[in-house]
Amino acid sequence: MYAPSLLDPAAESLKLSDFTGATEVAREARTLLGERFSSVTFMYVLMRAFEVEYTAACDAARWHEFHGGPRALSDADLEKLLAPWLDR
Repeated sequence: MYAPSLLDPAAESLKLSDFTGATEVAREARTLLGERFSSVTFMYVLMRAFEVEYTAACDAARWHEFHGGPRALSDADLEKLLAPWLDR
């Protein structure tokens, strides 16, 4: 796991960014975090930047671009899941 000091700047950047939805937030997080991007770091920045609840952040970590499988979330699923926190 990475120290918060390495992840907080990405969370702050996301918080201040303009975006059109959760998929765009996830892809921007991937860009900001670079090699540090993983399902765990994605959860962390979601919780820090948008105050996403822990269980929702855990569910978001199942986004299909992390890994596949029967429990993977599609882009549409991710949008629906995170809408309560990302609607501005």
